[in-house]
Amino acid sequence: MVYLVAPGVALIALTYGLARFAYGLFLPEMREAFGLSSSVLGVIGAGSYAGYCVAVVVSLVYTARTGPRFMAVAAGVVAVVGMAAVAVAPAAWTLALGVLVAGSSTGLASPPMAEAVSRAIRKDLQDRANTLINCGTGVGVALSGPAALVLAGQWRVAWAVFAAVGIAVLLWNAAVVPGKPAGEERDAGGNEEREAPRLTFSYLVGPRSLPLFAAAILVGVASAAYWTFSRDLVSGVGGLTSTGSTLFWTVIGVSGLAGGAAGDLARRWGLTTVLRVSLLSMAASIALLAVAPGALVLSYLSAALFGSTYIMLTGIVLVWSVAVFHDRPSAGTGIGFLLIAAGQAAGSPAVGALAGATDLTTAFLASAAMAVAAACLKPYSRDAIPGSDRP
Repeated sequence: MVYLVAPGVALIALTYGLARFAYGLFLPEMREAFGLSSSVLGVIGAGSYAGYCVAVVVSLVYTARTGPRFMAVAAGVVAVVGMAAVAVAPAAWTLALGVLVAGSSTGLASPPMAEAVSRAIRKDLQDRANTLINCGTGVGVALSGPAALVLAGQWRVAWAVFAAVGIAVLLWNAAVVPGKPAGEERDAGGNEEREAPRLTFSYLVGPRSLPLFAAAILVGVASAAYWTFSRDLVSGVGGLTSTGSTLFWTVIGVSGLAGGAAGDLARRWGLTTVLRVSLLSMAASIALLAVAPGALVLSYLSAALFGSTYIMLTGIVLVWSVAVFHDRPSAGTGIGFLLIAAGQAAGSPAVGALAGATDLTTAFLASAAMAVAAACLKPYSRDAIPGSDRP
């Protein structure tokens, strides 16, 4: 399992942790470099999520046709190109284009990794493998913080370094991730090969999938404020130093590693319980930062709570998606994450606009309310995690 999980973690760390979420880490420096308002910064941040939405549809269509390896390498290439564009951006519009391209890589990355796991890893280990790979987001976020400290004030150099790291990651995945199967009756995971169902409306939309779709969208809307504006809030409103706010970001990433336990927790305690506890915890983390952005201990506590619960929630959405669309794992993962990104694409500019009209504190409290609303949802009862007696 390790031979596939390790490069998978690296690919998710590259695409999500660096290419997509590092924008929020360097947002204060970019604001200063280009003289941008909160509204414009929110729109640029939304471009990353919008690019994801388009890319994940491409990945859903082509992963089964081309095999996981091709799409995983494509994700690495797009991440490298986007981050390199950010590093050399001479104006705000080229910065926005680079952020959009870099963020698109995440849409290409998740479906092929889920497909690779379903083909190459034993069935009883697949939930664990998927959620471990998913916590690569936390690894990338955790690594971006120290990079920002070492390269203080040199955000262009940091993004160039990220792009260079991306080349190594895509080569690693090219060597390890399985390609398109050559018509075997069984895959490397011992699972019977069968023709995947077509992605029709009736297949995708039904009583089992609608709660999943609603939860994924609300997770995206609620989390957008934190990923885009949290460092801006603790430095601009809270008055934390550059070092203090960068360490704050690192705490988000390190604590995100706990999200790798999502599959095991769902199996033990049930999907509904873990989903609701995680959503309420994320709401608490967002509200805590809104009311105490300048209190060092409380802001770091908020970062730890948000990092762990956000990665936990994406892991839950992943496991839930695969349970609902068990005969098309790449489609299940892609659709769940597509809707999270769609929520973030809508949430980021909305938060920026609300912050412009009121302030960031109000915008964060509104985001916390969205997470509480999501906690009212319940997964369809038949979508219990395999091996668990709990819904």
